[in-house]
Amino acid sequence: MNPQDPLKSKADTAPHLSRSAQRALEAAKRKAAIQQKVLLILLGIALVINAIIGFVLYQKMVVKQQQLNLSNLTQEVAAERSKALSRYLQQQTAAIDQLAAEPELSAILDFTNPENTPEAREQLEQKWQQATAGILKLRLIPIGSAELDREAEFPIRYAELDLIQRTEKREATLPELVQINNRWMFNWTRPLPATGKETPLGSLMVTTDATELLNILNTSEQALGEFILLQQFAGSPAQLVAKIGSGTAGSSMQNNVAGSYLVVKFTPSEHLLQRAEELPALWLTVISVIVAGSLALVWFLSKILVRAELGDDKSTAAPLLADVTKTRKESVDASDAMTDPLFQKQDILDIAVIDEDENILGLQSASGKKSNTGSRTKINEDSIPAEIFRSYDIRGLVGSQITPEFAQLLGQAIGSEAIDQGEQNIVVARDARTHSESLTQALVRGILRTGCNVINIGVVPTPLMYFSTFHFDDTSSGVMVTASHNPKEYNGFKVVMNNRALADDAVTDLRARIIGQRFHQGLGEETPRTIIPDYIDRIFSDVALAGNVSVVIDAGNAVTGIVAPALFEELGCEVIPLFCDLDGEFPNHDPDPTIEKNLQHLIAKVQETNADIGVAFDGDGDRLVVVTPKGDIIWPDRLLMLFAKDILARNPGADVLFDVKCSRQLNQVISSYGGRPIMWKTGHSPMKAKMEETQALIGGEYSGHIFIKDRWYGFDDGIYAMARLLEIITLRDQKIDDIFAAFPQLLITPEIKIPVAEQDKFALIAKLSDGGDFANGTATTIDGLRIDYTKGWGLVRASNTSPALTLRFEAESAEALEKIQQIFKRELLKVDKTLAIPF
Repeated sequence: MNPQDPLKSKADTAPHLSRSAQRALEAAKRKAAIQQKVLLILLGIALVINAIIGFVLYQKMVVKQQQLNLSNLTQEVAAERSKALSRYLQQQTAAIDQLAAEPELSAILDFTNPENTPEAREQLEQKWQQATAGILKLRLIPIGSAELDREAEFPIRYAELDLIQRTEKREATLPELVQINNRWMFNWTRPLPATGKETPLGSLMVTTDATELLNILNTSEQALGEFILLQQFAGSPAQLVAKIGSGTAGSSMQNNVAGSYLVVKFTPSEHLLQRAEELPALWLTVISVIVAGSLALVWFLSKILVRAELGDDKSTAAPLLADVTKTRKESVDASDAMTDPLFQKQDILDIAVIDEDENILGLQSASGKKSNTGSRTKINEDSIPAEIFRSYDIRGLVGSQITPEFAQLLGQAIGSEAIDQGEQNIVVARDARTHSESLTQALVRGILRTGCNVINIGVVPTPLMYFSTFHFDDTSSGVMVTASHNPKEYNGFKVVMNNRALADDAVTDLRARIIGQRFHQGLGEETPRTIIPDYIDRIFSDVALAGNVSVVIDAGNAVTGIVAPALFEELGCEVIPLFCDLDGEFPNHDPDPTIEKNLQHLIAKVQETNADIGVAFDGDGDRLVVVTPKGDIIWPDRLLMLFAKDILARNPGADVLFDVKCSRQLNQVISSYGGRPIMWKTGHSPMKAKMEETQALIGGEYSGHIFIKDRWYGFDDGIYAMARLLEIITLRDQKIDDIFAAFPQLLITPEIKIPVAEQDKFALIAKLSDGGDFANGTATTIDGLRIDYTKGWGLVRASNTSPALTLRFEAESAEALEKIQQIFKRELLKVDKTLAIPF
């Protein structure tokens, strides 16, 4: 061997590779080639997928958002014009009402008045016409004397004749636009005298110029789009009054002008479309993140797929590793050895771990099973009281039953259930109780631990939590921390999944999930959002009051105090707040309006301020009770009669839902107005489920829950129900006491509660239903036991919100009422002699 031969020297000093090392080198080369091929394929697939995702996201985040922005701006512009016109009409209406109240006008129409002559009436017409600004023509028309006069300067045609005839019947009339010689004018009519129930002596008809109204429309910013003013009578095609501007950039929006038959129709222009333009910055950011993530995923998948292609032979892994190590030690040139592809390409993750190595690395426990760092501590079932999981919510005493520790476990159960039902986000809200904040914090921690995200909307009434699950695009589920109407020492949770309130088995399944620790694990994110402005805007766009009304709002120091006064002021009401400041101690009265003593402050305030109406909400705002200026309490089943009459007038044959505690007369009223009455079990969750099943447009409970699907979402919302009630009342020329006088009330008791141990109440009802002797009464057992007799009925049921039995009775006479009560008392004492029955 020539020591000077560099090639031989290099060969002699080169490391000798064993067969195992050679196989490893070949495998590494083959792996690199396969990985390159797989990587190129995956990159092509990723490119196509990213392009599709980018297009879809662009449509949603830019195009769709721009359309939504344009729609919102269009609605805002239309609403602004309609409000401006409405304010003008309110001023004119007040002036006409003041004129109709002048005694001199009514006196001249009295048939016993010797001055009641055509000449005297004409002189009086001219006097008031000249004395009142803006009047083109004033007429005093004796009852039944109106005739067609088409040739007059201000003619009486069939439209005007119909308007006068409706006025003579004391029907509420709105101003009507008429066109005379290409000039628009308003016709207004009022009965004389203006108030009273008797047949009027005649009518006041006033014709005014509509130029000022049209000028208000013309002040609109015409560059924004096309404004069209229409007059729309029921059953007739719309009449074009005026049109200004032009617009073709989006869909039209219409807004009714309150207090009239007018409608503002607005179509946006390209100028407004430019205002609505949505910049793609967020889309670009999201796409960048997705592309970066997809590239990382492609690299990782390529390694996984190559590994699957080549396979991992555990039996040869250890000898191969030993041979490679030996070869490296025998190398005379470390730098040359490191250039070997074996050492450059080999990844520690590519080396199979044999069973013996698992034990050395501590991957097995002494028993031979793989260790589980996520081992769980068994939960004591007694710490999760079964009695707080009620029929339609979770509720109990704070400290002994409801604790932050429990709230966190419940959050884990709710978050896991949400994920199982396909939800990634869930709304969380709370009432104003002193302990709601700490319970909410614990609840949120639990939800986040499952990987479910939280949208925190803060302190709001329960209806706003329900509303948010319809309003937000990224969730339809939520949790409300509240004990509703219960005293201050209680708290609890109401849960909605996919817009359905959990009830019965779905509630108790949460307890089973907690005990079994069937929780998802992850790391969610909490995001704060506001909902109150959106809620007020939504109701303002739906409800229009036809007149001024003063209302006393008793929030009971509960959470409705931060929403209701602002909403009703926005609707144009004169609001007199009562206990609207938040105080979780409820210092003035418990937040339960179904108890008469809790309404005494409200009744006194209504009478003190001469308000038109008073309303009391419960602790979380999903229930209401109304009081009148006379001091009468309008219980919710009587409210439901008025709602049913209003909605059935537009939807004949519709279903109307009510609970077993409601008056028998409600059934008769619904039938008389062409509806189908359906009695169902008490509770907001079962009622909402039945509303969805029957597609009823209106439903209600005696406890104050009113469910309106007509123009709304169908959940129980005391605030929205009050807004709709005011809309109905202001459309009628009657006081609220007179309106409800049309629904005569039988002798009926309020809810009577008998304290009973939580664990015993359902068993007592079961015994009573099985063995009770109620003579010839007809039994209904859908919720507790209701017995109907020919002259009345009685009900006993287990309360789902407190440890008590709830009773209620109604009858045609005091004797019948007493007799029914005594039958129930006798049968109740048979099943439990210790019951303290207060009748």
